[in-house]
Amino acid sequence: MRRFRRAAVVIAAGMALLLSLVGAVVGSPVARAATGTAAADLRVQALYFQKTGNTTQRALALSSLTAASAWQGQLWTDFMTSWDTANKGLKIYTATPDGIPAKGHVFVVLGSALTSSGQATTIVVRRLKVALAALAKYPTSTVLLSGGAPKSGRTEAKVMRDWLVAKGVDPARILLETTSSSTVGNANNSMAILANSPQYTAYTLISDASHIRRATILFNAAKVKIQERTGKAWTLAPIANVAYSDSSTASRGPVPAATHTIIASNVASVFGVLAAYNALLASPPAVPKLTSIQLTPPTTLTYQVGQSLNATGLKVTALFNDGAYSQPVAGPTITGFSSAAVAAVPVKVSLTVAGVTKTATFTCQIVKASSKVSLSLSTTTIKRSLTRVVVKATVAASASKVVPTGKLGFYLDGKLLKTVTADAKGVATYKLPTIAKAGSHQIVVKYLGSSTVKASSRTLTVSVK
Repeated sequence: MRRFRRAAVVIAAGMALLLSLVGAVVGSPVARAATGTAAADLRVQALYFQKTGNTTQRALALSSLTAASAWQGQLWTDFMTSWDTANKGLKIYTATPDGIPAKGHVFVVLGSALTSSGQATTIVVRRLKVALAALAKYPTSTVLLSGGAPKSGRTEAKVMRDWLVAKGVDPARILLETTSSSTVGNANNSMAILANSPQYTAYTLISDASHIRRATILFNAAKVKIQERTGKAWTLAPIANVAYSDSSTASRGPVPAATHTIIASNVASVFGVLAAYNALLASPPAVPKLTSIQLTPPTTLTYQVGQSLNATGLKVTALFNDGAYSQPVAGPTITGFSSAAVAAVPVKVSLTVAGVTKTATFTCQIVKASSKVSLSLSTTTIKRSLTRVVVKATVAASASKVVPTGKLGFYLDGKLLKTVTADAKGVATYKLPTIAKAGSHQIVVKYLGSSTVKASSRTLTVSVK
């Protein structure tokens, strides 16, 4: 109970010094966290909406944070997802599970208040018994004992160390965190030690079943905090948990409302934003109202007559409360596009939220469709001064729904013989005169184009015998 009473206490000033000594975190540089009042406010708002269960506004705060820093936004989105999972109930191991890595692993034992004379209480001893069994099963694992709050000059961590050493645990396997006085401090201080020890790649929490859910969430928060501060990804992975079963239901089912409230306050303390979080509790943020939308036009803005709009590359962002929040929009309403004629066409993008509609536009340029002429001959056996060949010309536009209209010129050896108007299917025919001279001759058909289709031509070489 002492930890619940102290749960909202901001960690001691010594923690700031400890964090200042933390070195490189495992992982390559990714990005710096967003800075400034806006980013800080969004983080606090995400915590507030998590506490109140307003998933819609929480998502809006997270998407706005992502707009400021994609990397930080992903950190917080993943953290909130893990928190949601924990809120639904944790799988708790009351005996050390199989499958814990043989290398790079550390058990983290969370302390509890000592007696006034500095002795281990029943709560401390039962957690230590769980740890002793775990260390016996995994002889290559290290153990980090977390707890300060000295009584009679002895901290929780040192009392736990003495107990384990007396039971035969090698002191070389033991790490100490001796400054924390709450679960918030356990999380911040322990994760700072592990961040400065890149040889550790996985950890397992050991506590009571009634405590393990809160501890799990706070340790996840402390990991996010360190990644934000260092600007580096940290691959340290939580592997299961082991708990003394002080309750058959605690932490296993949906989180009770009172516990959820305590956890949210504790998380705010981990991130050092408790005052701002409490201020939101006292004066909730304004309900978001759509005030405008911003867009990045599609990649393709030039179309031939008859082509359809390609929205690839179109990005629409909804802005709420004059830009206090932003959120990417999937599937906005797009109207006004037409490729029926050559023109500059304004295209409108609309979004409606809670009865408020906002629009933005981009312009597409519609140009003439390209065309292609194909030719067929009634015969390819042409006799001098005898054979009259029928030439069939078919014009096809680049868009299947566009039918080329207009005229086609039929040429023989460079001389225009006849201009013929295409029919409704873009087809024109002409019967050539006889050719008096033997040898190779060129038949050329030129489509003259229209208001919507470009001109084109086709040439055939024939042999006259």
